Amino acid sequence: MENKIEEIRKIFLEFFNKKKHKIIKESSLIPYNDSSLLFTNAGMNQFKEYFLGYKKSPYSKIVTIQKCIRIGGKHNDFQNVGFTNRHHTFFEMLGNFSFGDYFKKKAIFYAWELLTDSKWFNLKKKKIFITVYYKDIETYNIWNKIIGIPKKNLILIEDKKNQKYNSDNFWQMSETGPCGPSTEIFYDLGDHLKGDIKNNLGNRFIEIWNIVFIQFNKTLNGELIPLIMKSVDTGMGLERITSILEGVDSNYKIYFFKNIIQEIANLIKIKNLEHNSLKVIADHIRSTIYLIAEGIIPSNEKRGYILRKIIRRAVNHGRILGEKKPFFYQLVKVYIKYINNNEKNFLNKKINLITNIIKNEEEKFNQIIYSGIILLNKELKKSGNNYLTGKQIFYLYDTFGLSLDLIQNICINKKISINKEEFVNYMEIQRQKSKKKNLFNNKNNFYYKNNISKFNGYKNFTTYSKVLDIYIDKTSKNKINLEEQGEIILDITTFYGESGGQKGDIGYLEKDKKNIFQVYDTKKQGNIIIHIGKMILGSLQKNDYLHANIDILHRMMISKNHSATHLLHAVLRKKFGTYVKQKGSLITDKYLRFDFILNNSLKLDDISYIEKKINGYIFENIPIKIDTEEKKEIKNKKNIIALFENKYSSFVRIVNIKKISQELCGGTHVENTGKISLFIITKFLNIANGIKRIHAITHNIALKYIQKQNKNIKYISSLFNTNEDYLIQNILLYKKKFSLLKQNFKELQQYFLLKEESILFKNKILLKDINIIISKIYDINPIFFNVILKKILKKLNKVIIILSTKWGKKIFFIIKTTKNINNKINILDVMKRNLDKNVCNINGCANIVKGSIDLTIDQYYFILSKIRTFILDKVNKLN
Repeated sequence: MENKIEEIRKIFLEFFNKKKHKIIKESSLIPYNDSSLLFTNAGMNQFKEYFLGYKKSPYSKIVTIQKCIRIGGKHNDFQNVGFTNRHHTFFEMLGNFSFGDYFKKKAIFYAWELLTDSKWFNLKKKKIFITVYYKDIETYNIWNKIIGIPKKNLILIEDKKNQKYNSDNFWQMSETGPCGPSTEIFYDLGDHLKGDIKNNLGNRFIEIWNIVFIQFNKTLNGELIPLIMKSVDTGMGLERITSILEGVDSNYKIYFFKNIIQEIANLIKIKNLEHNSLKVIADHIRSTIYLIAEGIIPSNEKRGYILRKIIRRAVNHGRILGEKKPFFYQLVKVYIKYINNNEKNFLNKKINLITNIIKNEEEKFNQIIYSGIILLNKELKKSGNNYLTGKQIFYLYDTFGLSLDLIQNICINKKISINKEEFVNYMEIQRQKSKKKNLFNNKNNFYYKNNISKFNGYKNFTTYSKVLDIYIDKTSKNKINLEEQGEIILDITTFYGESGGQKGDIGYLEKDKKNIFQVYDTKKQGNIIIHIGKMILGSLQKNDYLHANIDILHRMMISKNHSATHLLHAVLRKKFGTYVKQKGSLITDKYLRFDFILNNSLKLDDISYIEKKINGYIFENIPIKIDTEEKKEIKNKKNIIALFENKYSSFVRIVNIKKISQELCGGTHVENTGKISLFIITKFLNIANGIKRIHAITHNIALKYIQKQNKNIKYISSLFNTNEDYLIQNILLYKKKFSLLKQNFKELQQYFLLKEESILFKNKILLKDINIIISKIYDINPIFFNVILKKILKKLNKVIIILSTKWGKKIFFIIKTTKNINNKINILDVMKRNLDKNVCNINGCANIVKGSIDLTIDQYYFILSKIRTFILDKVNKLN
């Protein structure tokens, strides 16, 4: 079989380039300034602001090939991956776009020509089927009367029952905003496969291209208003079209996947190449590699949680195939072997980092699985009737990450039946809970109308603004009253909306000093800046004019920390090399946090160097200048640091700290380094293999920190009765003395235990072939009971032992019988008969009992004598 995937990429771009489309570089897998998405899931994501009308596209016709992740939110194919022929967590989308240029007729003509012309993909026309939104007669007629698609190959798709504009062929960006009908192109893979184009596609019919005609704006009340600028958004799955052109009936049979699957099978030593688990692993290694390459690290939050889920699902399926050792990390180099040179060069630079992060995560998860399988076996024993409930399965799934597939596999081998339906119900309950909490399920686009907020706060701390909109509980209102919490959108604002790691501003929106809205936080969404807070005096209405006043001190502290972050980034690159790359930051008024790639370990000497260098720059009082340039002008300037390049508009803002740092940044900064005053690193962490994190503070917070540390040093020096200069030497000396005392104490305890063991043996009672040992009250820690027990049980094989000690304010005891007399004397029963439960805390079983007693020694000895008599009597009566 010939590998066609790279050829198809080239053909697609060449075709639309000839049709005067501008080839645009793909965007990051991490959407910029779009909290409605976890990951880029379609080619149109990077053009969202063009579709919304916030910005004008510099090109009316665009073509892209976009990497996508679909595992969360609306598009979630996770559970299907590996069990269908065409679902993936990671895939590439071929897309062509028109912004006010061509519309339905040309979009359809382009698709038909590329798919069917002998110069291009040359697909058989009779095998092509089309779906059209039932009200879109114009599109139906183009396909039928102009292109010549017979009516039997044209299917009208209606709205879902009682849900207007809710159809697979009516596309909506969200519940409001740009939308329009779509037409989808399907291909018939042949009657040897099962499927029906109208009811159940099966494996026979495959959707290859979706063309969306964005022609309406949907309002809150569901009204469709025609857009002045009509647009086209298309998407064709690269893997799907490749499977057709390579003549196979599954994405997993194309040349690329076939080789990956064979390599996985060789590694795991499995012969069945059709096993679904191989497909799961082959898919998941792609998404794992690219997410880590984008700076995502496995964690329990947001995107990191999704990455962790992907890795764990792959590892679970490795176990289903019988592989219990870490294997997934070894597939990084396997994947890179089969991709094109550009991608190969990009990933080879990060191969060690990616491999190490996967290996680390895999090893951790294997430990969790081991614990989970032990618990699973316990649950199976508990059930007793060869049955595992849905609740038990969910617990194992949710707590230990054991997949349903893995649990089923273990249960099949042990001939255990499971309640899968009950498990599904528990999963649905969890999904509904998560949906309510999930940041990415919020209806974030409710702000998108025609509002644009202009930020005017780089140099100004107050501005006169107009209220464009008010939202309370995500619903647009005309007025916000006293004590109500809500969100306000202004036409102009000095409030910086959280972005680029910098926290949003706080402050007040004030009208006539009688109406005040306190702003707790500020967020940015697209071209909208959202002021979040509470009405603390009077009320405000839409179209009111007011003064927007930020908290100046709060802003200044954030600005100091942001400028310090740029210095930190520059010093790290100077110290360790330019491969050091920022992987995230958080800049607040209290501290800054900076994540970065670094393969070396951070030492105390490194921290001292970084602090000294940055404070040196601060004391030089170096000017910080802000320049604005066209993006295309700075592309070849190697000294300028540009992070997440795709997020910048055509004009970029450069923060220039003379001879130290030049970095693209939209955040706020101080005028010179001197205003930072002081820089102290408070914490440095290794948060993943190759990813480090630094916490730091500046200005008066740094001064307070030093003063507190200095006070602590003086206090510790006084405790050690030494000069501060000799504090460390004295601490080390005391530490050495403590180790010696600890060792001496341990030896003394061993001596004491040997002595007590000798006394116990000397005073033991032998009755009916049973050794009875009852100790006096010790004055030792009860943790040594186990040491004494082990020593006795090594020498005696039929014994009853009672040990007691007074420790603190209570008397502790332990009673142990050997297994060969368990059925004759139940120790737990003995203790319950002779002890008052109000003064005794008992736990244990027939074999061993532990507890504590709130009695005087004399009272305890009285009870102990009763227990002794009771046991002797019991033993005496044994046959």
